[in-house]
Amino acid sequence: MMNNQVNIVQDPDLGGVNQPLLIIDQLYKRFPIKGSFFSKEKKYVHALNGVSFELKKGETLGIVGESGCGKSTLAKLISGLLKHDAGNLIFDGQGVNEIRGISLKNLKKNLQMVFQDSYSSLNPRLTIEEAIAFGPTMHGMSHEDARQLAIQLLSRVGLDANQFGNRYPSELSGGQRQRVNIARALAFNPKMLILDESVAALDKSVQAQILNLLIELKKESKLTFLFISHDLQVVNYISDRLIVMYLGQIVEYGPSDKIFEKPRHPYTKALFSSVPEYKKINGVEKIILSGDPPNPIHLPSGCKFRTRCPQAQEVCLKEPVLQAVNPHQDYWVACHLAHPEQGKE
Repeated sequence: MMNNQVNIVQDPDLGGVNQPLLIIDQLYKRFPIKGSFFSKEKKYVHALNGVSFELKKGETLGIVGESGCGKSTLAKLISGLLKHDAGNLIFDGQGVNEIRGISLKNLKKNLQMVFQDSYSSLNPRLTIEEAIAFGPTMHGMSHEDARQLAIQLLSRVGLDANQFGNRYPSELSGGQRQRVNIARALAFNPKMLILDESVAALDKSVQAQILNLLIELKKESKLTFLFISHDLQVVNYISDRLIVMYLGQIVEYGPSDKIFEKPRHPYTKALFSSVPEYKKINGVEKIILSGDPPNPIHLPSGCKFRTRCPQAQEVCLKEPVLQAVNPHQDYWVACHLAHPEQGKE
């Protein structure tokens, strides 16, 4: 049996530490829906509407929002699972889906995803060791080197290969399967992980173990995380910066500690007020929003949140602009109430 260390060299840093790893510029995505047989009008679900942000190298950027706000669609567009309708994606200085940009193969090598459902993410016919080794072998690594790499990665995520390597996914707990999925994502030594509700299906004690593991791996491998979750406490624990989305748009964006300390957008305030721990610490009452979110097929004019906002005013009939609210230019809010000058002619 070989005990050689197998290492996959991470692709070189093309733009230096000061260049963002990911730049999203005015990203749009809509999905066509079937109308009635007699209707000629084409209808679309507007999933993303002009989303722009930057993800710095080595940071964790959290994304929160209600179901249907566009979080998972954004993740699939970034990872290449979906193609955007308009806008630009730049990964480490190279355009995505461009003729001279980064190839889809190299993008997927450098950017891996960990999904919520730990069981469906794994092939039930492959052992744990085979599941981790599969990707590297498909990219040309020898079977023995891929097996050794799988053993190393299992140890890295806290699983003994002698005990778990020959087991099948159905024989593992949810937390153990998610550790396997993280090991599989690390098999290419990527620069970035997208974690889409990756701890949502786990109980609190296992969640804490996985989150601490992710933090350790991030420091060890100089990883960058895009962390998507509906659990605000989890996002606050792991994130450096935070994006709050509503109906396919960013409504608040900045350092997570500043947003949790003093949210500026009425939607963010309502979202946070539903968290018991947040209410206790900040002494706030739960904000009950009136009505349901607008139909994503027929979005309202102006501020998309105005139909539910308890503070809505006449100026909210105009579209607010996402702009900085502090001189450091590190905190942005799309709300007329946070920028009174926006409503002026």
